[in-house]
Amino acid sequence: MTMSLFPLILAVLEQPALLSAGVELPQKLFGLFTFYFASFSDFLAMASNGISYSFFVWLSFGLTYLLLVGLMGWSVYQQRQLKQQLAAKLAREQRIKQYQEQQT
Repeated sequence: MTMSLFPLILAVLEQPALLSAGVELPQKLFGLFTFYFASFSDFLAMASNGISYSFFVWLSFGLTYLLLVGLMGWSVYQQRQLKQQLAAKLAREQRIKQYQEQQT
């Protein structure tokens, strides 16, 4: 049954007019990119055929970038902590070595 649906799905994907219900999309943006929205304001609102997904789309972008910035900040913090720990360990080892040399 799956094999019989594949040509139908492929035919629908090759003809975007079947999915957009007669709306004349897509257009070329700056002659380079395919633009699937009627206008730039529709792009920002993520509105296509009256359905707006902007809240979910921009929220997911915002959370993604927030998490990436948080991850970079945490990595910098961990690197500083590691450097401080290594410096403290080396200083301690040096003090121990000096003490042992004084004892002999």
